[in-house]
Amino acid sequence: MNFLKVLFKGSDKLTPKQEKYRQIFMYLFCGGITTVVNIVAFAVFDYFVDKTINVSIFGWNFDLLLLLNQTISWLLAVIVAFVTNRLFVFLSDGSVIKEFLLFVASRIATFFIFELGTFALFIMLCENVFKYPQDDVAFSVFGFNITYLYVIKILNSVILVIANYFLSKIFIFKRKNENSGEKV
Repeated sequence: MNFLKVLFKGSDKLTPKQEKYRQIFMYLFCGGITTVVNIVAFAVFDYFVDKTINVSIFGWNFDLLLLLNQTISWLLAVIVAFVTNRLFVFLSDGSVIKEFLLFVASRIATFFIFELGTFALFIMLCENVFKYPQDDVAFSVFGFNITYLYVIKILNSVILVIANYFLSKIFIFKRKNENSGEKV
Protein backbone atom coordinates (compact mmCIF):
# COMPACT_ATOMS: atom_id res chain seq x y z
CA MET A 1 0.00 0.00 0.00
CA ASN A 2 2.84 2.38 0.86
CA PHE A 3 4.42 1.67 -2.54
CA LEU A 4 1.24 2.83 -4.33
CA LYS A 5 1.08 5.96 -2.19
CA VAL A 6 4.68 6.83 -3.10
CA LEU A 7 4.03 6.01 -6.74
CA PHE A 8 0.94 8.24 -6.97
CA LYS A 9 1.91 11.04 -4.60
CA GLY A 10 5.73 10.91 -4.48
CA SER A 11 7.88 11.16 -1.35
CA ASP A 12 10.62 13.35 0.06
CA LYS A 13 12.59 10.14 0.57
CA LEU A 14 12.93 9.53 -3.18
CA THR A 15 16.26 10.45 -4.74
CA PRO A 16 16.09 12.82 -7.72
CA LYS A 17 16.71 9.85 -10.02
CA GLN A 18 13.92 7.82 -8.39
CA GLU A 19 11.57 10.82 -8.66
CA LYS A 20 12.46 11.19 -12.33
CA TYR A 21 11.58 7.52 -12.98
CA ARG A 22 8.41 7.81 -10.89
CA GLN A 23 7.40 10.84 -12.90
CA ILE A 24 8.08 9.18 -16.27
CA PHE A 25 6.20 6.03 -15.22
CA MET A 26 3.23 8.06 -13.97
CA TYR A 27 3.24 10.20 -17.12
CA LEU A 28 3.12 7.08 -19.28
CA PHE A 29 0.42 5.55 -17.06
CA CYS A 30 -1.71 8.72 -17.04
CA GLY A 31 -0.93 9.27 -20.72
CA GLY A 32 -2.28 5.78 -21.33
CA ILE A 33 -5.49 6.66 -19.50
CA THR A 34 -5.76 9.91 -21.47
CA THR A 35 -5.13 8.06 -24.73
CA VAL A 36 -7.86 5.54 -23.88
CA VAL A 37 -10.29 8.41 -23.16
CA ASN A 38 -9.31 10.01 -26.48
CA ILE A 39 -9.70 6.80 -28.49
CA VAL A 40 -12.95 5.72 -26.80
CA ALA A 41 -14.50 9.16 -27.36
CA PHE A 42 -13.29 9.02 -30.97
CA ALA A 43 -14.76 5.52 -31.45
CA VAL A 44 -18.11 6.47 -29.89
CA PHE A 45 -18.44 9.49 -32.20
CA ASP A 46 -17.33 7.38 -35.17
CA TYR A 47 -19.91 4.73 -34.30
CA PHE A 48 -22.88 7.08 -33.82
CA VAL A 49 -22.15 9.65 -36.56
CA ASP A 50 -22.46 7.81 -39.82
CA LYS A 51 -22.14 10.81 -42.13
CA THR A 52 -19.30 12.44 -44.01
CA ILE A 53 -18.60 15.94 -45.22
CA ASN A 54 -15.94 15.53 -47.88
CA VAL A 55 -13.58 18.43 -48.48
CA SER A 56 -10.83 18.65 -51.07
CA ILE A 57 -7.60 20.57 -50.47
CA PHE A 58 -4.95 20.59 -53.19
CA GLY A 59 -6.76 17.67 -54.81
CA TRP A 60 -6.59 15.52 -51.66
CA ASN A 61 -9.93 14.56 -50.13
CA PHE A 62 -10.72 14.16 -46.46
CA ASP A 63 -13.77 14.04 -44.20
CA LEU A 64 -14.46 17.25 -42.24
CA LEU A 65 -16.56 15.34 -39.66
CA LEU A 66 -13.49 13.22 -38.97
CA LEU A 67 -11.67 16.38 -37.86
CA LEU A 68 -14.68 17.37 -35.72
CA ASN A 69 -14.52 13.93 -34.09
CA GLN A 70 -10.79 14.44 -33.50
CA THR A 71 -11.54 17.82 -31.87
CA ILE A 72 -14.19 16.46 -29.48
CA SER A 73 -12.05 13.52 -28.40
CA TRP A 74 -9.13 15.93 -27.90
CA LEU A 75 -11.16 18.21 -25.61
CA LEU A 76 -12.09 15.33 -23.32
CA ALA A 77 -8.50 14.08 -23.30
CA VAL A 78 -7.13 17.53 -22.37
CA ILE A 79 -9.33 17.70 -19.28
CA VAL A 80 -8.28 14.22 -18.15
CA ALA A 81 -4.62 14.95 -18.91
CA PHE A 82 -4.55 18.20 -16.92
CA VAL A 83 -6.08 16.65 -13.82
CA THR A 84 -3.89 13.54 -13.85
CA ASN A 85 -0.69 15.43 -14.70
CA ARG A 86 -1.21 17.99 -11.98
CA LEU A 87 -2.23 15.52 -9.27
CA PHE A 88 -0.17 12.41 -10.01
CA VAL A 89 2.67 13.12 -12.40
CA PHE A 90 4.18 16.50 -11.61
CA LEU A 91 2.62 16.90 -8.12
CA SER A 92 2.30 20.59 -8.83
CA ASP A 93 1.50 23.17 -6.19
CA GLY A 94 1.50 26.11 -8.58
CA SER A 95 -1.48 28.27 -9.47
CA VAL A 96 -4.23 26.04 -10.90
CA ILE A 97 -5.53 28.77 -13.19
CA LYS A 98 -2.10 29.73 -14.51
CA GLU A 99 -1.13 26.09 -15.06
CA PHE A 100 -4.47 25.31 -16.70
CA LEU A 101 -4.10 28.23 -19.12
CA LEU A 102 -0.51 27.24 -19.97
CA PHE A 103 -1.58 23.61 -20.29
CA VAL A 104 -4.44 24.47 -22.64
CA ALA A 105 -2.18 26.80 -24.67
CA SER A 106 0.42 24.07 -25.12
CA ARG A 107 -2.28 21.53 -25.95
CA ILE A 108 -3.77 23.90 -28.52
CA ALA A 109 -0.35 24.08 -30.19
CA THR A 110 0.00 20.30 -30.20
CA PHE A 111 -3.66 20.01 -31.24
CA PHE A 112 -3.07 21.90 -34.47
CA ILE A 113 0.33 20.33 -35.12
CA PHE A 114 -0.45 16.72 -34.18
CA GLU A 115 -4.15 16.09 -33.56
CA LEU A 116 -5.19 17.78 -36.78
CA GLY A 117 -1.99 18.36 -38.72
CA THR A 118 -0.14 15.06 -38.64
CA PHE A 119 -3.40 13.13 -38.32
CA ALA A 120 -4.79 14.67 -41.52
CA LEU A 121 -1.39 14.25 -43.19
CA PHE A 122 -1.20 10.56 -42.20
CA ILE A 123 -4.77 10.00 -43.48
CA MET A 124 -3.98 11.72 -46.77
CA LEU A 125 -0.72 9.76 -47.17
CA CYS A 126 -2.45 6.49 -46.30
CA GLU A 127 -5.22 7.02 -48.83
CA ASN A 128 -3.52 8.99 -51.59
CA VAL A 129 0.09 7.77 -51.57
CA PHE A 130 -0.14 4.23 -50.20
CA LYS A 131 -3.66 3.69 -51.61
CA TYR A 132 -5.05 2.18 -48.37
CA PRO A 133 -8.56 3.50 -47.66
CA GLN A 134 -8.85 4.49 -44.00
CA ASP A 135 -11.77 2.10 -43.53
CA ASP A 136 -9.85 -0.96 -44.80
CA VAL A 137 -8.96 -3.48 -42.11
CA ALA A 138 -5.25 -3.42 -41.25
CA PHE A 139 -5.46 -6.38 -38.83
CA SER A 140 -7.75 -8.06 -36.32
CA VAL A 141 -7.29 -8.41 -32.56
CA PHE A 142 -9.55 -10.72 -30.54
CA GLY A 143 -12.19 -10.52 -33.25
CA PHE A 144 -12.06 -6.71 -33.51
CA ASN A 145 -11.15 -5.37 -36.92
CA ILE A 146 -8.63 -2.55 -36.65
CA THR A 147 -8.82 -0.22 -39.63
CA TYR A 148 -6.03 1.98 -40.91
CA LEU A 149 -7.87 4.92 -39.36
CA TYR A 150 -7.27 3.48 -35.88
CA VAL A 151 -3.66 2.53 -36.67
CA ILE A 152 -3.07 6.17 -37.59
CA LYS A 153 -4.97 7.36 -34.50
CA ILE A 154 -2.75 5.25 -32.21
CA LEU A 155 0.49 6.24 -33.97
CA ASN A 156 -0.52 9.88 -33.76
CA SER A 157 -1.30 9.47 -30.04
CA VAL A 158 2.17 8.08 -29.30
CA ILE A 159 3.85 11.05 -31.00
CA LEU A 160 1.51 13.40 -29.15
CA VAL A 161 2.24 11.90 -25.70
CA ILE A 162 5.98 12.41 -26.19
CA ALA A 163 5.60 16.02 -27.31
CA ASN A 164 3.19 16.85 -24.49
CA TYR A 165 5.48 15.36 -21.83
CA PHE A 166 8.30 17.70 -22.74
CA LEU A 167 6.02 20.73 -22.89
CA SER A 168 4.48 19.89 -19.50
CA LYS A 169 7.83 19.14 -17.87
CA ILE A 170 9.61 22.22 -19.15
CA PHE A 171 6.95 24.94 -19.32
CA ILE A 172 3.86 24.15 -17.26
CA PHE A 173 4.07 22.20 -14.02
CA LYS A 174 6.44 23.47 -11.37
CA ARG A 175 6.96 22.41 -7.79
CA LYS A 176 8.52 24.53 -5.11
CA ASN A 177 11.29 22.91 -3.15
CA GLU A 178 10.10 23.21 0.45
CA ASN A 179 13.60 23.90 1.78
CA SER A 180 14.82 26.52 -0.65
CA GLY A 181 11.69 27.95 -2.27
CA GLU A 182 13.21 27.19 -5.68
CA LYS A 183 11.26 25.67 -8.50
CA VAL A 184 12.18 22.07 -9.37
